[in-house]
This record gives sequence, structure tokens and C-alpha cells, in this order.
Amino acid sequence: MTIPWAKKYEPKKVSEILGQEEALFKLREGIKLKRPVLVYGPTGVGKTTSVHIIGKELGLEVFEVNASDARNKENIELKLGAALEQQSLFAKGKLILIDDIDALSGTKDRGGLPTIISLLEIKKHAVAITCMNPWEDKYSKLRKQCLLVPFQALKREILLKFLKDISDAEGISCEEKDLGEIIKISRGDLRAALTDLQTYSITKTLSVEAKSERDHEEDMQFCLRKILKSKKWEETANIFDKVDEDLNECILWLDENMPKEYSSQDLKKAYEYISRADVFNGRIRRWQHWRFLVYINILITAGVATAKKETNTNTIEYTRTTRILKLWQANMKYAKKKSISEKIAEKTHTSTKRALKETFPYLKNILIENPKLREELELDEEEISWLEK
Repeated sequence: MTIPWAKKYEPKKVSEILGQEEALFKLREGIKLKRPVLVYGPTGVGKTTSVHIIGKELGLEVFEVNASDARNKENIELKLGAALEQQSLFAKGKLILIDDIDALSGTKDRGGLPTIISLLEIKKHAVAITCMNPWEDKYSKLRKQCLLVPFQALKREILLKFLKDISDAEGISCEEKDLGEIIKISRGDLRAALTDLQTYSITKTLSVEAKSERDHEEDMQFCLRKILKSKKWEETANIFDKVDEDLNECILWLDENMPKEYSSQDLKKAYEYISRADVFNGRIRRWQHWRFLVYINILITAGVATAKKETNTNTIEYTRTTRILKLWQANMKYAKKKSISEKIAEKTHTSTKRALKETFPYLKNILIENPKLREELELDEEEISWLEK
């Protein structure tokens, strides 16, 4: 299984967080003094990770809630009220992390933000809140309550050194101009830069559309939160209109992330809606009946949203579908098998197809154990390495 590099190289201690020394000092002091802290800055620069790491280093139990999961006054009081009142059983104290407060819309989530502000009056535990832009008018009272801790977009030289180190660690060759292009596209977002570098290591190409695709991904995260967290069809119907994305791609996003949110019965019902949408999709392909698009939109948004009996209260990280990567890995595996079979075919005077089907399955284990036979077939290092996996 391929581990996303953004996860593989996620910081485990404060010294591994890049370019945020002043912010980290300020954040640590605020948490130690139990003063509410508002951590803000662009995506992918370490805001949430820093809160978790500092909380752990201070011996605190970190209780995290995503603002998109709480939303209204009742849910926030239910989730945060008890957490703020109760003592930690297994740690020195508790750190309450309210992540992604930007997800509160201020209209449909009426009462959510004022409730959070009122709960900050409880001084029993440290509280950290993350957001991208704290300067909107709706956050004016929140700013007065909190210590503001700004995280900066990472500088080019910091990202360049980091990406070079990762390239060396992964054993890939990447020219500095290509790393510079990755940095330019990432806009200081370390997670995005790592994702792009991992993609480059596989495809050996850089997409000039990566920036706009990332913007689409942020919009997609919002749409998925709406569909998979809400049960109201009127909030979710046709919400994918907000993203400039092919509906097939939207279905792949749902397919990847629904199992993280839904129970087995709810998941079964959600997939029934997806399958009906696929039927309409087939009719469009065969007969060009584009009027069926409206049914597809409803089925994969409101249909999937209303399929669940209860909303999962856990914070879930939505990820892009891995199906394309798995297809690439399968193709690479087949390519190695085929190249070995071609060499077997040449030596045995048979067709590649016959060698692949009839000879390779029996010779595979012999090839692993017999260096002389590998030499006779002139297998290269990559083919031998693939056989030995």
C-alpha cells in the first residue's frame, strides 16, 4: 500500500515543523497559560499539527472537534460544553482543539460562533482554534477573546531544502527547476508540495493545472462535508455545481470517502443511489439523453446525504481517490511480468502470450531461487527486484 508522503513525513515533534519558530513559541505560551489561542494562516503550513504536537509535549490530552461537525448551538454545547467542564483522566490536563472554524457559514450555522465564544469563558482547560482568515467581521468578538498566533506561508528556500531532502530519502532524481515549479504551484503549502512531489516521482511530469486542481480539491472537501455530514436534502441537492469537476470524478470522491463516514447499512443504501446514478450515466453515453444529468446530480448529492440514519460525529479526513494510483501500480506490475515473459518467449521459441499464460507462473519461483537462469534470460535489476518482492 502506497503511503501518502504528506502523511509519511508529517512532523512528530516541534523541531520538525518548518519556518514557524515565532508562532510555535507564542502558541506554546498561550496553551501553558490556558489562554484561548486563535491559530490562523494558509492551508498546509502546520496549524493543526502544531497544536497536537505541543499539546502532547506538554502532557495534555488533546480533544479535537471539527467546526463542520458541530455547526449549531446545540451540537457545540453538547460536544464542547462537557469537554470543557470535565477533567482529563489520563493526562496532566486537557487541550480543546476547535479545528477549521471557517466551516461555520454564519447563516445556516446560526448560533454556532456565539456559543463557541461564550464557552471560552470556561477557563478550566486550554483552547486552540484554527482558521484561515480571522479578519472577517464575524470573528471580531472571537479575536478579542483570543491570543492571535499567525502561521506564515513557507518561504521558497525552506521548501526547496525540504523537498531536496525528501527526494534524496526517496531515491528520486528531480531537477531544481522542477522543484521550483512544484513550490510555485504549492503557494507555500507544504502538504500540497509533498503531494505534487510524490505525483512527480510516479509520472515524471508536472501539471500546469495543479494549482487550479488544488482549488477544486478545497471546494470538493466542502461539498463532501455537506453531503456526508448533513441529512437535509435541501442543503445538499446539486451541491457539486460548486465545483468545476466531472460528475464521474465526483462519484470517485464519494466512493473513496463514504466508507469512512457510513455504517454498513447506510453505506449499502448510499451505494444503491450511486448505482442508479451510474445507470443514468450509461444511458447518457449510449443515447445522449443529457436530460438525465439532473437525476444523476440529485442521486449523488441529496440521495447519498439522506441514505444515513445518523451522522458520524468523528472528524474524518477526506482523500482523493486512490483508484487511479492502483490502476497505475497494476499496470506497472503487469509491465514487469510481460517484459520477463517476452524474454522467456525468446528463449523457448514461443509467443509472449503463451509464455505469459503457461510458462511464467511455473518459472516464477524457479527464477527467484536460480541466479543462473536469471542470467541466461538476461533479467535486469528492476525485473529481479520485482520477482523477489
